[in-house]
Amino acid sequence: MENLDETLRAVDNHLKSSPGDASAWNTKGVLHAQKQEWGEALRCLDQAIRLNPNLTPAHSNRGRILLSIGPEKANEALKAFENAQKLNPDDFEILRDKAVALRVLGRSEDELDCYRRLSESVQNEWGIWLRIGDLQLELGDFKHADQSYKTALELKDDLVPAFIRRAIALAMSDQHSDALKSAETATKLEPENAEAWLILGDVNLRAGKHKSAMKCLKKASEIDPTNASVENTMGMVAYKDGKLDDAVTHLRRALIRKRQYPTAMRNLGFILMEQEEWNEAIRIFNDLTGLVKDDPDIFDAKATAFARMDDYCNAEEAWEKARKLYKARGDDREAERVTVLGRAARINCSKLKKVAKAQREDEKLTRRLSDRHEFRRKKR
Repeated sequence: MENLDETLRAVDNHLKSSPGDASAWNTKGVLHAQKQEWGEALRCLDQAIRLNPNLTPAHSNRGRILLSIGPEKANEALKAFENAQKLNPDDFEILRDKAVALRVLGRSEDELDCYRRLSESVQNEWGIWLRIGDLQLELGDFKHADQSYKTALELKDDLVPAFIRRAIALAMSDQHSDALKSAETATKLEPENAEAWLILGDVNLRAGKHKSAMKCLKKASEIDPTNASVENTMGMVAYKDGKLDDAVTHLRRALIRKRQYPTAMRNLGFILMEQEEWNEAIRIFNDLTGLVKDDPDIFDAKATAFARMDDYCNAEEAWEKARKLYKARGDDREAERVTVLGRAARINCSKLKKVAKAQREDEKLTRRLSDRHEFRRKKR
């Protein structure tokens, strides 16, 4: 820190005699950033850009500082990197920084485009191909994800994350044999890697090898007892074996480990419906629809559970939400199905409201007659 302060004093002394030196303002900004004095750092960089709008490092440094402040500054950071890129299109470090900003913003396709451009110019860097594979996996392009992971492994043959994620890509393409080999290699390279055992368990589950799946998942749980994904997958193995009570136990454990875990909540809700535990299923789906607002299947299931409890008014509301979501997804057949169910629920809801209204009127009448009778008794 002393060296930083000395350097900062030297830059300040230089700026007293040369206040128009944009590069010096850029350096001062970087020094303040190293001290995590973000506001002062940005003021210095803004001054550097005012003095020299074509100073590429000032734009890129400004973007990096904005990302350091927090994800809420990612949009502003991206603009800074784009300004730097316009000034120096061949600077690959700027392209990397831009990819980081896009990652924070969740713009996977644009981030993938950045890494593809990097891969064309930066040779023999396995990290680029690993990230390309991850993005392709995220976007559902399993075939190209597999190829990208293979390229990463050609550059680094003991890259465990590539073996793990390649196993996922292969399993999603129903290439279970190759997926098992990839996941098994990961467990051999890193026997204490819980994720490797989890993925091996998941691939075995997809391949229909339930005993092997549970064995792998128990190993993952021994390594990392806090892993909610392990318990969730154990729950699905138990479910596939027809052990619904065991499945519920594992899924509840998953939610203890990770309270807001939509996948486990969804699985638990549907299994509770199979067990006709309608009230508990409704509670789970209520929590789940607070987190996941764009899945029509969840609202459809929630409506069904309400209907089974004769709560037709809430069922109608949930089916209407499902209808809109199915329609937005372009699934007209499902939208029509829940429209019919919602219409029936609305009719039953109206009947229930009429019955409830009649009961309230009867209660009022009974109360008035009772009060009148009591009044007469008092007069006597």
